Amino acid sequence: MASRRSGRKGKGGKGFMMGVAAVVLAGGGGGLWMAFGAEEKPDTTAAAINDLLPAQPGNGGESSSQAPAPAAGLAQVERLLAETSATLAAAEGEAREAALRDAYGKLAPLLENPLPVEERERALPLFHSVTSELFLSSVHNEFSENYVVKSGDSYDRIAAKAGVSTALLYDLNNRPRGHKALHPGENLKLPKGQPHVVVRKRDFTASLYFGQWLVRQYVVAHGKNNNTPEGASTISTMSVDPEKSSRGPNDQVNEMKLRWMGLSSYGGNRTGIGFHGTQHADSIPGMTSRGCIRMKDEDVVELYDMLRIGNKVEVKA
Repeated sequence: MASRRSGRKGKGGKGFMMGVAAVVLAGGGGGLWMAFGAEEKPDTTAAAINDLLPAQPGNGGESSSQAPAPAAGLAQVERLLAETSATLAAAEGEAREAALRDAYGKLAPLLENPLPVEERERALPLFHSVTSELFLSSVHNEFSENYVVKSGDSYDRIAAKAGVSTALLYDLNNRPRGHKALHPGENLKLPKGQPHVVVRKRDFTASLYFGQWLVRQYVVAHGKNNNTPEGASTISTMSVDPEKSSRGPNDQVNEMKLRWMGLSSYGGNRTGIGFHGTQHADSIPGMTSRGCIRMKDEDVVELYDMLRIGNKVEVKA
């Protein structure tokens, strides 16, 4: 998480974000549901690319059901990424702050719309570099809240009140994890809005938001025959190295790795659904699990470090 650090100061830029829709979630979430099975890869050319750019109408964070866009649409995406990357590479100081906000205003709506997986995976590294500076650095800006430490506070207590993980609180404030020293009157950075996750099955994505702001997005796999239930839930259980806690690391059924974030019951009272890593990274994206959200190992570790029990999750079609 140290790679998220930035010494730059944020200024202005509130107005350009108005096209990014707020995500409103409600929750409920239970135990383990192991994910494995024959690969059902998505047809990555079948996803529509309409309303990709902020200048176009209908860009409110909801997926479109229209037919695939022509090749010119893909060329437009490629051009957007190239131009944005070049602008960021050349920008310094206050110009960089403006460039970061402009890049976010273009890339967030792009990623919240249908997009072929190949194009999405090209866009995500650039988007994550932008959000690492705007949201995940120690810089206080309009996307964060300032918390003044009070007598009797601790990192765990502050994180719990804010609905963030203690690890995220440490990282946002450039403190080593496990650090204890905290003094009344200190200023700490908190996200402006609690972390929550939206899974969009058709796009094979899990998106992390701080309040209304899209901060991270991951390409994932979900249940065979589209059987991952849809609905609102919450993170109910979290564990490290789940493959070591049940049948052992070499069991082919219990293929989960590194992290487990289980959901409370939802979608018709079905339980046992959650996020986890995998021994079968080549099964992502696809409808390849028994119902869980299967993630690449580095992605599930990063997501785990930013969530806590009680955070909301919504699974959409």
